[in-house]
Amino acid sequence: MKYLILCLLFISCTQKYQTYETIKKSQFRKDEPHNPVTPKMYAGRKVVQESCEGQFFFMRNAKKITDANLPALVTFSCPGSEYLINAKITETWWTTIIYSRSCIELVSHCPLKK
Repeated sequence: MKYLILCLLFISCTQKYQTYETIKKSQFRKDEPHNPVTPKMYAGRKVVQESCEGQFFFMRNAKKITDANLPALVTFSCPGSEYLINAKITETWWTTIIYSRSCIELVSHCPLKK
């Protein structure tokens, strides 16, 4: 029981949000400003994509892996459309002494086809 309480003292958690009004999939780069000029589009169905990775000690870098997965999440959201509308990217990291977990979630809407 002492170990569980001690372990809880060494837990760290962080969350980061980014929102995008419109994403053009072929031009998206996470850390660069992105505001494409687009025709007027309306939000359709909601799509949620998520990727999580874990790591024990320093065996691999879970954060780098989830960052590398983000372009695939963007590309595979809304098949048949070049754009994502009202997108929100949530990055979550939590760590203890021996285990860390990194998750990235993309919530967006597909444009309505007219």
